[in-house]
Amino acid sequence: MTREELLSHVAERGGLPGVEAAERVVRAVLEVLGERLSWPVIQALVDDLPSPLAASLRDVTPNQVFNLAELHARVAERTQVRLGLAVEHTGVVCQVLAEALTPGSLHRLREALPEPMSVLFTPREPDEPFEHVHVDPHRRTLAEGRSGSYHPLSEARPERAHTHSVLRADNPHEDTKLSSSIGFTQEREQDTLAAGHPGSSRPLSEGEG
Repeated sequence: MTREELLSHVAERGGLPGVEAAERVVRAVLEVLGERLSWPVIQALVDDLPSPLAASLRDVTPNQVFNLAELHARVAERTQVRLGLAVEHTGVVCQVLAEALTPGSLHRLREALPEPMSVLFTPREPDEPFEHVHVDPHRRTLAEGRSGSYHPLSEARPERAHTHSVLRADNPHEDTKLSSSIGFTQEREQDTLAAGHPGSSRPLSEGEG
């Protein structure tokens, strides 16, 4: 794959404005990846990639240990974009790199990375559709809203009570409130001292002296 083809694929799939923007992202991802790899693996990538892009790998400090979250954070810092966009751009670049590398270099790269990173290097199937990143302002992603919604989470109004919660009632506890009932539960059930005594069916006022 030529430099122009690689950058065009990244720009198209990543929703970037052109090959220059795509090249900045590709260089940033390659630099961060190089910091995670050993020199032999880096050399395999250099041999496979177009020379202008491979130059991004030659001056890195290799053999650093960090996880996927740190990889995304470093890409975000170097491309000066928010983390969510860096995550998406990194995924696009890794996918295109997986298609550009020879099978041997791709295998070595994936073997050298922990699984959360290695799975990023999965080539797109020839007939697999792709969607542009952040081109449609109404995209339904977790970062921008909830699944099936066109509204961001900040505009959501979740229900604050369960279906049968007293908070949903117009007059919660209506049956036991002094202001809206004939008395306490015992009074409503005619089970008070004023209405009788234990074991009697007559009120005290009708009892024998």
